[in-house]
Amino acid sequence: MKKYEHQIAVFLICLLIGFGIVVQARITDGQKLYVSPGVISDYGANIESEKMTAGYINEMYKEGMMKLDLYNQIYDETNRKDVNDMKESLESELDKLRILNGTERVEGPGVIVTVDDGTRALLDGESINNLLVHDSDILLVLNELRRAGAEALSVNGQRILPTTSINCSGYTVRINGTTYARPFMIKAIGNGRRMADCLLAPEGVANSLKDWGIQFQVRLTDHIIIDAYEAEPEFRYMTKKEGEDKN
Repeated sequence: MKKYEHQIAVFLICLLIGFGIVVQARITDGQKLYVSPGVISDYGANIESEKMTAGYINEMYKEGMMKLDLYNQIYDETNRKDVNDMKESLESELDKLRILNGTERVEGPGVIVTVDDGTRALLDGESINNLLVHDSDILLVLNELRRAGAEALSVNGQRILPTTSINCSGYTVRINGTTYARPFMIKAIGNGRRMADCLLAPEGVANSLKDWGIQFQVRLTDHIIIDAYEAEPEFRYMTKKEGEDKN
């Protein structure tokens, strides 16, 4: 009997041990649950370190984004300034070209010259043409003004360009295809004193025309407005040269 009791006790102990192993295996999925305090402390330190690193990286990211926004802003402002400077430069060059080709209204100091038909009595056998203002008379005045440094010219409001045509048409004069009658008012922007001195010099245009009986008057002024040439300049023969010159 004692022999069987001993066997039963051993069986029960083994059964309890086996049951405990099974329960622990199911709970731990076959792995040990025991972790030493040192490992737990290390894990905690690592977690805190990772948190600090993550925070540092997050701050670096924020700082980098701020710098990127600042660089973009500086680039935009610089690029905008460069574009504005280029635009202003191009507009300035365009204004100069418009002034040079007469398509811009201009103002400045200068002289106003009035040329009119003569009123003196005709000499015996003299032609009335001697007392009339001709295209050649106007051209003489314009050329003298250019020689004296005139920067802009007009006759009876018609802007004078390098391509302007001036020719007689009976008792009138055609300028740029438009007919004008006497008197002829010539405006010139430039050094007024110099232009007046050239016109009124002893051998100047004024005395030459007066000798023929033409009325001639020069007036200095601090402010003259000369209108732009209204029509579009036309070039019948001249075109832009393309490519290199092979000659």
